[in-house]
Amino acid sequence: MELAIDGCASPMGVYEVARRQRIPERFLEQIFGDLRRSGILESRRGAHGGFCFAVSPEEITVLDVVECLDGEVRPARCSAGGTCYITEAPLCATSEIWDEARVALENVFGRYTIAQIAAKERETRVTRAEKAESETADAGAEDAETGVEPWAEPSLTR
Repeated sequence: MELAIDGCASPMGVYEVARRQRIPERFLEQIFGDLRRSGILESRRGAHGGFCFAVSPEEITVLDVVECLDGEVRPARCSAGGTCYITEAPLCATSEIWDEARVALENVFGRYTIAQIAAKERETRVTRAEKAESETADAGAEDAETGVEPWAEPSLTR
């Protein structure tokens, strides 16, 4: 997500993305490797190297990423034409439910693009920053009203 939020103006290193997302760098390297092999990301070497999108984030759905990392969406082994758990049974009683769940997941994951999620996250971060700024200003105003300087140590009086 960080690549899309940043707009991928220039490639971003795994270390920076891992730091921002607070996830282990090794874990992220594996994910980025899978996304690169699938053609979603590309990597660039060198001092200003890193990862960026190989395809526009507007064209990449959550379903694309999920299927790249986890394989085909199949909530149960028998969904999407897999083998039923019950041997010699044409279809188990729940296979239609699992198929319906698979279709629903594909529809939801396929409806959202990485660009849409990044735009929403950008808005959320701006709102959070504005709120934090406002709270800091409010705290400063309260200190000014009470005459207490926030950096001053409390005096001991008896």
